[in-house]
Amino acid sequence: MLEQVRAYPAVAAAEFDAEHYEISYQLRNGYAAKLNLGTLYRRFDGKTGPGLFDAVDDLLLPPPAPDTWEQVAPRLRPVLRKAGYERVQMAGVDPRDDLVLARPALPFLSELVVIDLPSTVQFVTRQDLSTWGVDADKVYTIAHTNLTDLAMNTLAAFEPSEGVRVMEFADDDGESYVGSLPLVAGWLAGAEARSGTRPLVFLPGHLGMFVAFGASPAVLVQLMSLAEERYSAALRPLSTVPYTLDEHGELAPLEVEPEHPAWAAVRHAQTQLAVSAYRGQTEKLRAFPEREGAIMELLHVRAPDGAEYTMTSWTDGDVNLLPRADFICFVTGDGDVFRVDWDAVAGLLPLRLAAEYDPPRYRVRDHPPAEMMARLRALSS
Repeated sequence: MLEQVRAYPAVAAAEFDAEHYEISYQLRNGYAAKLNLGTLYRRFDGKTGPGLFDAVDDLLLPPPAPDTWEQVAPRLRPVLRKAGYERVQMAGVDPRDDLVLARPALPFLSELVVIDLPSTVQFVTRQDLSTWGVDADKVYTIAHTNLTDLAMNTLAAFEPSEGVRVMEFADDDGESYVGSLPLVAGWLAGAEARSGTRPLVFLPGHLGMFVAFGASPAVLVQLMSLAEERYSAALRPLSTVPYTLDEHGELAPLEVEPEHPAWAAVRHAQTQLAVSAYRGQTEKLRAFPEREGAIMELLHVRAPDGAEYTMTSWTDGDVNLLPRADFICFVTGDGDVFRVDWDAVAGLLPLRLAAEYDPPRYRVRDHPPAEMMARLRALSS
């Protein structure tokens, strides 16, 4: 793949990054981007051939997008991605100045908008808004409106039924955007009204979805296993968390009690998504040469009894940007290390949200005074 990329006349330079299994390249016009080889490997089962080479052509040299708002508006589509998704940047441009247009949709998932092109998609950026002379709300509204016909056609498939029913909505070629329908206001509520039962939506990959009705606690365990299988097989895994309607009729993660048979599986799904989203954000933030303080990781911990939780560290002597975790591990200069439940820490100390980060981070500075550290240590587990 590196040889193929370097062979393009438009490519000025390209290098293979073994750690991330991707090729970083720069075009002669200054555009810099990355080619994810893991996605291509899974898509073509590790085999080379004309299909693979054509796919690289499309990714490196996509057709130009329409220039005007009138031309681009009918091609806009909403999509879900893990929170913190950023466009690969133009060379020499601070990444924070040209972010993809994104807004929070669900915990650790963001809604983005793409321009649907014949052989690829192009993410809408904030710079595009200036070029078109429209605001973000307009772009999102039009993107949703463009799925109206699809939404109405799929709702016709939902009928009253007894027992368990699982409906697969595939989008193997990425052309239909059916996996974006849960973003459309009223779509899932319409499915509930037509079926007469509470729906569960699973979005294991960035394409397609499956919807379940009438799922008992035992069936939910099986559905969680199915979601995990689909997540592992997806070209771009998204989430194994089950989603449903909250008391306001809005899309929300399903919550279950610890006594529920699927509690461990749901907890695993939530933890897996949070760690994955923060991992990508951490890598991007640490790549900034003038980053703010210490960008702390979110760690996934599995206890001997099988319980899963997340943990982050708070070191002394610097600004720390903490991900939201179940536990905070305090690391002192004299080698003392202890962990405290996040909510217990928040009850004693101000954990200030740094609003500019998604997934959310909290800005803290030096450790609190010795007296407060002693109180925290007494709460440690």
